[in-house]
Amino acid sequence: MGMSGPKEGGKKGKRGRSVLSEINVTPLVDVMLVLLIIFMVAAGVQTVEMQQERQQAQEEAEEKIEKAEAAIAELEAKVKHSQVPIDLPKVDSEPVKLSEVKKLKLEVSDKLVFTIDQTVILRCLAVSPDMARYLGKDRDEKDPDGEQKAFEPCLKQLGEKLVDNKKLQEDKELYVLASRSLHYGQVLRVMAAVRQSGVTKFGLVAEADILGGATVEKTAPVVP
Repeated sequence: MGMSGPKEGGKKGKRGRSVLSEINVTPLVDVMLVLLIIFMVAAGVQTVEMQQERQQAQEEAEEKIEKAEAAIAELEAKVKHSQVPIDLPKVDSEPVKLSEVKKLKLEVSDKLVFTIDQTVILRCLAVSPDMARYLGKDRDEKDPDGEQKAFEPCLKQLGEKLVDNKKLQEDKELYVLASRSLHYGQVLRVMAAVRQSGVTKFGLVAEADILGGATVEKTAPVVP
């Protein structure tokens, strides 16, 4: 009987203790706030980077579009230029028979002997012996000023002969047949002298069958 008291008293002591059943959420709230701040900062930085990348991509796209438009415009210009029709003159026309049409022909030999209707009107080397340096294969090409100066007396006298030709001044028409061994610039100077003599219509004639039967047709437009 004496032991029952303490036993009962001991049971009461165990039953009288209080147990803590609530969770302390303060640390969890602190952790959540820290994570929220981190997420907010990270989201802001990512948004700025995305905007920069988008702007850079847009600028690159605009630059590529400008280059493509420039390339297209250049290609269109080339195509337009290449499609310009070119109507070259034909050289297979009927030969001019000067004897039948009674037109004057000025022949220029490789020694600059000028002849009209088989009559010699001028010997350039007799007027200006220095012109011999500028004729033939041994032609001095390094002194164009000297050639022009030596050729001037011949051209001047040629112009006087053409002005004195009555038929030429009436027709105002002359055909020139120059030797192929003459320099191109010399032939041009002869043509200029003919013009200055008052001839308003003249042409260049070639030897018969010089083209060997070759013909020239109209050039077709080039399409790339």
